[in-house]
Amino acid sequence: MLHRVLILGALLLVVAGSALGWWVASQPGRFALQRIQLSGLNRTTQAEAMEQIRVQAGTNLLWIDPRTIKERVQGLPWVRGVWVRRIFPDTLSVEVTEKIPVCMGVLGEKLVLMDEYGQAIKPYLGSDPLLLPVVRPPPNKDGPREVVWLINLLDRFPGLKEKISEAVGYAGKRWALYTKNGVRLLISANADQELGLLMKLQGKYKILDRKIRQVELRIPGKVAIRVKP
Repeated sequence: MLHRVLILGALLLVVAGSALGWWVASQPGRFALQRIQLSGLNRTTQAEAMEQIRVQAGTNLLWIDPRTIKERVQGLPWVRGVWVRRIFPDTLSVEVTEKIPVCMGVLGEKLVLMDEYGQAIKPYLGSDPLLLPVVRPPPNKDGPREVVWLINLLDRFPGLKEKISEAVGYAGKRWALYTKNGVRLLISANADQELGLLMKLQGKYKILDRKIRQVELRIPGKVAIRVKP
């Protein structure tokens, strides 16, 4: 019986000591916030991030909830991920990773910036970077994945990518690409081979610089060209 009483008393002392320690540590003036370290900001401004962090200098670090700050900062359009840490005795660290814009997209009637996962970042504004091509994803649930496929495809043909102004997706991973001088290129899921053949013809005959309306590349091993009248 005495043994149990001693154990209970020891537990009560531990709990009381912890509570007292927490009370002392959480008093105003202790662990006062002096610095906020912001890193990873590129397109998100420091003012936008600070507006979501919403903590004042001098606040006790123990009163700051990192999870709440993470949720608020993650709501900013350019932000992909957030890591929030309290660094005792006086610092709050907020590390941000941002989305990477790869093209502009047309969703419904809105022009938006799209990220590396084919998802909309935000509506396009005049102050935003002008990214080409403008992509109209195919109207299906795989639209974002096909946008990523298209951008990765064009990255393998940089000499062609710089000529493309618009891309329109259709069912079955079929795309119509439009060059800046108005040539329409029709490609399919076998686009690697199709565009490879196109670039060989471009290198030899400069067909994309001629008066051509359309290049049909979906016929295996062949190219059908429609000239302008």
